[in-house]
Amino acid sequence: MAFPLEALPDAVLARAQTWARLGIAWHTRPIKPNHGKPIIVSEFESASWLAVITIWSTGEAELETVRLADERVINKHHDLTSTDDLEALLDELVALLINDRIPEAAVVAHL
Repeated sequence: MAFPLEALPDAVLARAQTWARLGIAWHTRPIKPNHGKPIIVSEFESASWLAVITIWSTGEAELETVRLADERVINKHHDLTSTDDLEALLDELVALLINDRIPEAAVVAHL
């Protein structure tokens, strides 16, 4: 099954008001062929956080974040099968940024 990579820019854009309220600048890069396994990346940056969402055409996805105040890293692997899974990934990112809620099964470390 191929995950629809073109869903990421629209899903991120749909939350533009949330990113603005949080003072987050964001950018989604174009889909890249990536050696036969296409990939798309969205990057998020504020005075408090850095975050990157990477999704491969296989549905594999990584949410990578760094809280700048203490260099706490919170990363989580996802296996997306639908756009609902993508929405859940974005919900986890928003909950982390707003409420410091660490996603279940995330890896937490310090730089």
